Amino acid sequence: MIGKGVWPVSTWPGGSQRWLCVCMKCGEFVTPRYNNVMQPGRGGCEPCGRLSSAANRRLPAEASVAEMRTAGVEPIEPYPGIDAPWRCRCLSPLCPGLWMGDPADIRPRLADVRRSVASACKFCARVAIRPERATYEMIERGVEPIVPYPGAAAAWHCRCLTCNSTDISPSYANVVLTGQGGCEHCGGRKRVPEQQAVREMLEVGAEPLAAYPGANERWRSRCLALDCPGPADRIIYPRLGWIRRGAQACKWCAGVAIDVRVAHDTMVAVGLAPLEPYPGVRTPWACRCLNPACQAVVRPTLGSVRSRDTRCAACAVYGFKPDKPALVYFLTHPRLNAAKIGICNLATGRIERHQRRGWRRYETLEFHHGNGAAQLEREVIAEWRAQRWDPVLDEGETYDGWTETVALTDELTPDVLWKSVLELKIVISPNLS
Repeated sequence: MIGKGVWPVSTWPGGSQRWLCVCMKCGEFVTPRYNNVMQPGRGGCEPCGRLSSAANRRLPAEASVAEMRTAGVEPIEPYPGIDAPWRCRCLSPLCPGLWMGDPADIRPRLADVRRSVASACKFCARVAIRPERATYEMIERGVEPIVPYPGAAAAWHCRCLTCNSTDISPSYANVVLTGQGGCEHCGGRKRVPEQQAVREMLEVGAEPLAAYPGANERWRSRCLALDCPGPADRIIYPRLGWIRRGAQACKWCAGVAIDVRVAHDTMVAVGLAPLEPYPGVRTPWACRCLNPACQAVVRPTLGSVRSRDTRCAACAVYGFKPDKPALVYFLTHPRLNAAKIGICNLATGRIERHQRRGWRRYETLEFHHGNGAAQLEREVIAEWRAQRWDPVLDEGETYDGWTETVALTDELTPDVLWKSVLELKIVISPNLS
């Protein structure tokens, strides 16, 4: 036993029994069994044996540092061991933990780094958020925290920067990660007394017919508009929360729904007899043309009939005629800094309508048949999109013909674009006309 580093201090108990000894290395009392100690490679002191084994398994400090650097962090203190927190700094210049030049304090374990496939930095791995950044992101979304950051999913006492309310406690996860509003009052989610809710509904022309169910529940009401195009009883089911966000109370008055009988009469008024039940405002509706000389079956949508006065395409005297002479026109818009390609038949007034909306005529190309003009227009737009030149919106909104536009730049001038139109015509067919 002495040869194995432990000094017996009690009488011999037998080979399979514990024997009280003192470790000659660490000085601690230990109770090894003689039969175990005598096996090859075994020692008498178990604590010293564990330390020795760990020392034999420990990587050199240089190798451990290299592993951490590969995982995206740089150690800034000596290697503490594989299972101990190791103070480091993140090597990513875009680390979300960086704030005003101050790097984040991160302490990953080498053992955890080896098991993980994400960055060793908890901020880059998106499992933690720096409190200063969380506060800034909440303020960006309209609520100012009043107390320190409690965690992503915890309620965070804040002040609304719009209505100045201080009795709101949204969570960071709801406001920033899922994009929900921070203020219940401004978002219409805060429950108010029924008298106030009724007053809000009456102000937008809806008379409640049932008890207040809550801001985001449907509320049986009656539309008060005398010219409401809905059913005779004018029963509607709006949500108060939606109305607070700007929605119209009556879906019939808003034009998003229409009574079946009104829809039928609308189609008949433009010379189309429905052949099937009303399918919806945006769904093609099979109808027969009431013109005795036509009688064609067409499928316009009710929305196009109401908004653009669409009628029977077979006998209409409007619209683009592919068998008639046509123009490819090229327009520019100074305010939008955009160019537009389009087609029209001769003497239709389409270019003039665009000019009244701020577009300027730049060039035109005449075709004997509209088919050639339509083919060239399709190829030009396809070329623009293949170059990743996106269409131009007007203050974030769409408008008539916006999908046929492209943004102008210092390099992408009207001259350059029109020259490419002419070159594309030659490539498609030199005789295209």
